[in-house]
Amino acid sequence: MPEKLRALVERFGGERRLLVVGVGVAAILAVLGFARWASAPEWVPLFPGMPLDRVAEVTPKLDDAGIAYRLEKGGAEIRVRDSDLAKARVLLAKDGYPSKARPGFELFDQPSWGMTDFTQRVNYRRALEGELERTISQMRGIEAAQVHLALQEATPFRDERRPEQASVVVRTRGGARPSADVVDGIASLVASSVDGLEADNVAVLDDAGHLLSGGAPGSSDGLTKRQLALRREVESYLEQKTEELVGQVVGPENVRVRVAAMLNFDRVESTVQSVDPDAQVATREEKTEITPGPNTPGAASTATSATYDVTRRTETTTGGIGTIKRLTVAVLLNDRPAAKRGGAPQPRSADELARVEALVRNAVGIDTTRGDAISVVSIPFTVAPAPAPTANRPDLLTRLEEFQRPALMALGILLAFVIALKVLGALRPPREAPAEAVAELPAAEDAPEPGPQPAHPALTAPSLRQIAFAAEQPAMAARVIRAWMKD
Repeated sequence: MPEKLRALVERFGGERRLLVVGVGVAAILAVLGFARWASAPEWVPLFPGMPLDRVAEVTPKLDDAGIAYRLEKGGAEIRVRDSDLAKARVLLAKDGYPSKARPGFELFDQPSWGMTDFTQRVNYRRALEGELERTISQMRGIEAAQVHLALQEATPFRDERRPEQASVVVRTRGGARPSADVVDGIASLVASSVDGLEADNVAVLDDAGHLLSGGAPGSSDGLTKRQLALRREVESYLEQKTEELVGQVVGPENVRVRVAAMLNFDRVESTVQSVDPDAQVATREEKTEITPGPNTPGAASTATSATYDVTRRTETTTGGIGTIKRLTVAVLLNDRPAAKRGGAPQPRSADELARVEALVRNAVGIDTTRGDAISVVSIPFTVAPAPAPTANRPDLLTRLEEFQRPALMALGILLAFVIALKVLGALRPPREAPAEAVAELPAAEDAPEPGPQPAHPALTAPSLRQIAFAAEQPAMAARVIRAWMKD
């Protein structure tokens, strides 16, 4: 051991020496631990939601390629390093992983010798389901899909045939709920791909079992989802048109309109055949003449026969679907503001209400013969103050999660730096007070009591003379005190 290091170690006592060594070792271990944790690779899922049988097929391929992995969630999830994710996916995509979708129409690529008609129908349904699953899985935001078709067999021994039905279970990326347009598109796709299947008979569900489409079983009047959507669209259109018109008169903030529309979705076809007896047309006419000869007794005769066809008219009428059967309109007008400050609002006059009612009648097409009704009421609006917009600021926990690794790494480095400074300060030899400062400090007038004296002369109790010297020369006294504090 070098002499300087030996002298530095021997300067400390046994307990202090162990403390300094322990602090140094702890600082080194902390720095190494933080460095290893910060530089450790992040393990990410290879393919989320992979079945166990697929996991058993994938892991040998990763072993052969030398890609490290971890099995989590009871073996149902494979995690690889973030840097190896792209390499592992490209390697497995060559063998058709991870998806193990049902085959499509390639089922019929193989020879079908010996297959019965029932087997052919089952294979056709399987192939159609597989093709639909592939198409739906390629949609944006859809991770996987499973299609089930309930196709009825055409047989002459069955009088009544139930409508075709289908169900689709989708799993989205991130568990987000698909929008209504995407759900309607899936239902329309399945209905257009199966002969005799209607979009209303396609039930679309998510992987949690929530119904996303289909009929509306809870509606009291038995309307389907499309019919309810059409009804809401008609009501919204009439409300918006009425509010814009009346808002030009009373102000856009002083009117509220609600419309209830009853639509007719009955499909009615009527055929009328009528015959006009006055309009006849000869379609066939025969005329026969008999003329006796010169030696034949008898008179000449003429016989005429005609076939007439009367005029027939056939009319076929199909009732319009979605026509308005009845309208009910409710209009609320805000009272006029008070003439004086602090006064009560004044209700609108009857003439003004009548003018507004006439405008609404013409705007929405009120027909009293079909039972339409309208009501216009003036009441004071209670407008609550709009809440101040608050920006969506991320909370402290979210920020910590985002900057977890850099923050902990910086904290570990800072802690190690502080510990190193403390250790270096403890290893530094104590500095003694300047000799000239201690020499110029006047001695105490009173003799100290016999007994053990302090090691440093500055640690003795100050006398009156020393106090006076500090008052006369404060700069010198401050230098002495700083030297003591450093010791």
